[in-house]
Amino acid sequence: MLHELNEMNSEGYNYIAGIPKEKWTNPYDGGFRYGHMTTNLAEAINSSLKGIRNLHISAIVKATYFRLGKLFATLDKESFTLKDVGHIFHPRIQKEIQALVVKLNGLYVLPMSRSDTIFRVSENPRPLQGYDPTSYHVNLEEKWCDCGYFQALKSQCQHAIASCSNSRRDYKNLVGPVYFLHSVCKVYEMEFPAIGSETEWHGNQTWPTILPDPQIRRNKSGRPTSTRIHNAMDMPQRERTSQPKLCGHYRRAGHIIPNCPSRTQHSAYR
Repeated sequence: MLHELNEMNSEGYNYIAGIPKEKWTNPYDGGFRYGHMTTNLAEAINSSLKGIRNLHISAIVKATYFRLGKLFATLDKESFTLKDVGHIFHPRIQKEIQALVVKLNGLYVLPMSRSDTIFRVSENPRPLQGYDPTSYHVNLEEKWCDCGYFQALKSQCQHAIASCSNSRRDYKNLVGPVYFLHSVCKVYEMEFPAIGSETEWHGNQTWPTILPDPQIRRNKSGRPTSTRIHNAMDMPQRERTSQPKLCGHYRRAGHIIPNCPSRTQHSAYR
């Protein structure tokens, strides 16, 4: 594909060739991404970006920097506290593993090798829930299961835990290193340096001062104004079907409530 790209667009080929292969190809990433080409890691900072939309770019950068600094400090302290107490995994991972252990009663494990590394795990049928009996091939040595969760998440699925229980193995030894607390602590060990007052920064300002437009500022009180673009779906049904406007009291066309004939007639009787 790179050779075809070079024939079609040499400039694009030179740009891609200048990027280290460890950043965009699975064979050269050293197994850090576990075979995944995409990630939703960017969704993790949505909490830091909440409430700062429609602001100036400098305000967005400043808010993101200080919120991430606070988040890293909090999670770093929490991770080291759990590690000092004696936890091996994060409590969230332990809770998920315990939930899988509870489901082992519905599995039948059949050893298929002398070394107790290959198993056939069958699930009991659940006709009331619409599940047919399914069997899976599990290889503990290669960390493989036909369900796909074992090799995708690098954490045991319920079939792998059932195989470990049958062979009297500790299933915690098959958990990927990314789930250990010492790996979590390495993620948050970087600290964001505190930034002082802008008045103490050295150097003269060479860029223009930009002020926000007060006309597009959001109101502090009241119902927020919707910025969604309306289309034909938001139109009333009578406008979409070209129906005349009906009276809200008598439900007839040609008049409205203030000049409704039935309302005038009732007033005359009074």
